Amino acid sequence: MTKDSDKIYDYIIGGAGLAGLTLAWKMLDSGLLENKTLLIIDFDTKTKNDRTWCFWAQNEPWLTELPISKTWETGIILGEELALVQDLKPYRYFKIEGVDYYQFILKKIKAAENIEWLQDSILSVDGNIKEITTQTSKVLFKEFLFKGYFLNAELPDLSIDKKYFIWQHFLGWKIKTKEPVFNPEQITYMDMRVPEVANGLSFAYILPESKNEALVEYTLFSAELWEKSDYEKALKDYIEQFLKLKEYEIVEEEYNKIPMTTAQFTKREQNIVPIGTMAGTVKPSTGYSFTRNMKHILKIVRNLKHGKNDFSLPSQKRHQFYDDVMINVLHTGKATGHKVFTDLYKNNHLTLLFKFLDEETTLWEDLKIMNSVPKVPFIKAVKEELL
Repeated sequence: MTKDSDKIYDYIIGGAGLAGLTLAWKMLDSGLLENKTLLIIDFDTKTKNDRTWCFWAQNEPWLTELPISKTWETGIILGEELALVQDLKPYRYFKIEGVDYYQFILKKIKAAENIEWLQDSILSVDGNIKEITTQTSKVLFKEFLFKGYFLNAELPDLSIDKKYFIWQHFLGWKIKTKEPVFNPEQITYMDMRVPEVANGLSFAYILPESKNEALVEYTLFSAELWEKSDYEKALKDYIEQFLKLKEYEIVEEEYNKIPMTTAQFTKREQNIVPIGTMAGTVKPSTGYSFTRNMKHILKIVRNLKHGKNDFSLPSQKRHQFYDDVMINVLHTGKATGHKVFTDLYKNNHLTLLFKFLDEETTLWEDLKIMNSVPKVPFIKAVKEELL
């Protein structure tokens, strides 16, 4: 039984992050909401440029619709034993500013009469009666709640799944220089000349937008997070020692962490459907999520339109196993991150690795890649993951 004060919607999206906003956009553009109502709940106004989404892709149909700020077709990989410049074709590397994506989708949402926005935080959900309690109200849904938010700092129970968990954590500065020091046609995909970290990987990453402006990030894959001052020192040292820059202006800052694990954050419960990080769209071995998220959202919308109840993340089982093995090697320190990734890049073109990470390689291509990494550490990790 519902109270007169309770509002009822056909669908509710909890969390207006990448997954939630993309789902709202695709539900609207597909015609799915013509006779339906949608409520989006998020505590943020989505007006700040608080993140950058980067990804590689070929000629996907959805690319032409996106507010892309910059693309590149050449990638650089650097290390103590490595200095590669590679053509990324048939892929291109894309960058989208967070605030551009927010504005792009919010404009669509505001023009739709059957979509409402509630700036609030979700406190609890009762799946039996399809009721959501926020800080200020209670709302009901008829069909599905798409859950893209973390409730009470949810993390997977690793003791149940017996999985490893590491973070991709980073600090990035968009910097401006007086002199033209960057090549805007090339990204530095990974620079491993930085100091190594125990049980993980450390590298720098550069996205030049012009000769005088670039996003420079210091990134780590590890279980242990740093104090912010440690990232600041490491990033400053990299800029001064390797980019040879003493004078520059910090225009914007990006400071975040991304979970990397194959453990399940939350399971689907009847009409509560996980999306985004909660559904596993973050690629466990890399931290990339944009393309996987798009594939998942398109599957959800397609199946909603056809009355199908399968909203699972499209993923290859063998690639999930490869992710488990990689995280095992890094987390346990069976091999250093610099050694693993140096061997990968020395023996495989970046475009093959993109294809592998998109889970589109053949088994023979997988074997070629697996044969290029340090054998003893990976064999040990394979045995452990098979137990």
